[in-house]
Amino acid sequence: MRFFGLVDCNSFYCSCERVFRPDLRGRPVIVLSNNDGCAIAFSKEAKAIGIGTMCEPYFQIKDKIKKYNVAVFSSNYTLYDNMSRRVMEILRDFTPRLEIYSVDEAFLEFDGFDDWDLNEYGARMRREILRLTGIPVGVGISKTKVLSKVANKIAKKKTGVFVMKDEDHIDDVLKTFPVKDIWGIGHASANKLHMLGIKTAYEFKIYKDEKLIQRMLTKTGREIQDELRGISCLSMESPEDKKNIGASRSFGASVYSKQELREALAEFCTLAGEKLRRQQSVCYSVTAFVHTNPFKEELPQYYGVGSRTFSSGTSDTFRLIKGCHEVLDDIFKLGYEYKKAGVLLNHIVPQGQNQLDLFDQQGQDNKKISQVVDLINKKFGQRTIQSASCGINQAWRTVANFRSSKYTTSWKEILRIKLDS
Repeated sequence: MRFFGLVDCNSFYCSCERVFRPDLRGRPVIVLSNNDGCAIAFSKEAKAIGIGTMCEPYFQIKDKIKKYNVAVFSSNYTLYDNMSRRVMEILRDFTPRLEIYSVDEAFLEFDGFDDWDLNEYGARMRREILRLTGIPVGVGISKTKVLSKVANKIAKKKTGVFVMKDEDHIDDVLKTFPVKDIWGIGHASANKLHMLGIKTAYEFKIYKDEKLIQRMLTKTGREIQDELRGISCLSMESPEDKKNIGASRSFGASVYSKQELREALAEFCTLAGEKLRRQQSVCYSVTAFVHTNPFKEELPQYYGVGSRTFSSGTSDTFRLIKGCHEVLDDIFKLGYEYKKAGVLLNHIVPQGQNQLDLFDQQGQDNKKISQVVDLINKKFGQRTIQSASCGINQAWRTVANFRSSKYTTSWKEILRIKLDS
């Protein structure tokens, strides 16, 4: 029989910070968004003192932070991304079928594990990840992806591992599990189900009018209902199944010039290109956008977006930058105060399925240059070498007054331990 597991890192951003700061164990920790604007991650200790509302402005909770001695960090995505990859590589040792769902979550498929003790197997995963990375995780295992999500939520409230195999056991769990907490059921869908008298996952599972469910919640809602019944509808996805890869940031200071926007887009293309090459894929088009600050209603507002298509798939950072700069030439308007920009790589396929241009059989990618750049940056740290179009001063960069060190990706910022003689 086939089972699905979901491994979810506990308070991932906060846990990453604690790995290199053991003095923070037991102390409330929060992580802020770009430009230190809002709180986006909380340790359980922070939630216990009433700090846990997603996107709550930092300035509104300053007094409480000071009162309870809360440790505050700016988002350190370089650290989080590297720690995430370490966790995912460990999980690959436990099953050949792995779907990286997000930076802190992964689905695992277990086929032919009927005679295995899945509770012990999940506990082994948890122990190994904690031993090798210091990141605590929750493990949920059941017959489908939706049920594994349910199991994972319960695992985090209990011992960290929860397995649902038997039908009676699954039903007992679903009878007390709120329908609004089911993966894929949003607030609006939950309200629709409440109108039908459906309050729990079990009531949703046994509801017989399937046509009405599909009409109200579309095909996705019906698939979720079948998943609760133990019928697997949501298959495992590979990296090449991703529809797009993006990179965007809010600016630390207002941007008015086209040159600064060119630098920002070049930086984002560099980040997105690295992700694309890492999963050995190529894209056929790139989208770039820029926009003003919608919260400054007194200022003129503008949102500009455009795309460029490539004759053959590419993962070459320089081609991506060129495409974005061409888009910027079309969408840039003088006289606006720009607050954010970003890029999106679209129509992604595996590198081996790349359809070359009929009139350019060799392709246009600088593959060797990209390989060398990636190797140098991997060895000596991100941005050791990059395109000159990314700029040097980068006054537009995101404000991060509380950012921790890049412990795992920069030799200059590696953790130092002092031993007493």
